[in-house]
Amino acid sequence: RRDLGGGDSTLVGVIWEPKQVNVHNARLSATEMTLDKNGFELQRSGEDVVGKFQEIDFCSQDDVVDSYYPICETLVENCLKGSASTPTITCVCAFDHNVRSNDHSSVGEIKASQIMTNDVGTAVPQVQNPAGIVHADYTSISGPRRLGDLSHPPKLNDVLRPKLLSQKRSSLLDPSIVQEALDGKRRYAFINVWRSIDQDNPVKDNHLACIDSQTVDKSELRTFKIHYADRVGENYFACPSSPSNEKQHSWCYYPDMTMEEALFIKQWDSRGNIADGGSERSTFAIHSAFLDPTAPKNAPPRKSIEVRCIVIWDKE
Repeated sequence: RRDLGGGDSTLVGVIWEPKQVNVHNARLSATEMTLDKNGFELQRSGEDVVGKFQEIDFCSQDDVVDSYYPICETLVENCLKGSASTPTITCVCAFDHNVRSNDHSSVGEIKASQIMTNDVGTAVPQVQNPAGIVHADYTSISGPRRLGDLSHPPKLNDVLRPKLLSQKRSSLLDPSIVQEALDGKRRYAFINVWRSIDQDNPVKDNHLACIDSQTVDKSELRTFKIHYADRVGENYFACPSSPSNEKQHSWCYYPDMTMEEALFIKQWDSRGNIADGGSERSTFAIHSAFLDPTAPKNAPPRKSIEVRCIVIWDKE
């Protein structure tokens, strides 16, 4: 269960199977990882973009929504423009984010313009721990459902709720465009923009690692449910590859990530291989934070932000 502030309770009904794996340095890879092929992609932001970060308070939800969301939307659109095989992009909208650290005090408290209340009580957004659990963010059920949610009035824990209400908008997305996407007439995808927000130190531990989507088999996926205050979400867990499986999971990470770099992670693609079964394009990247056994003992705490964006293309 997840409360209004984003905190998680204990997982129920999960049996863990320990598995030792090698995590490869993707900076040394002979081939460049891309969103469409592998499910994740690293890009360095230009000085014009990085200069804006000095003015953003990443602990302020309003500041992140007003100042950082537009940057992420532009970065995602520019990243996806490299694929000439798809129609023109209709819209890119950032709609949610998390700030994470293994030392919450190093980041500070999250400042929000709204206190979220339901019949259980009140909660404010929280700094989250690095998510050290092997998972994908959406399933064949929750991906379309979340897209549909974005065409409805915002829910209690939607970070855009204050802004949409102040603008007297009933939803983030046009319901007619969303329905066309759900009907298969448009491609849509959820893209996560992950970035360190430590201005002084590169990430030395609690790195974010991804599995190359080309090495994941659909039979290895397991669904688990996340119970929010007013909705139920779904993620995928991933079982270890069977020894008899030709495709063994290939884990990759980018050491020493700095604030100037953004890691784009595909969360769901309606035209991906697992989503529609007829494409070589990735559907998502399974990922997890991990503790680096080679990290220095005095490694600075990881401080990061991830922003979720929805992308919808023109009708095909």
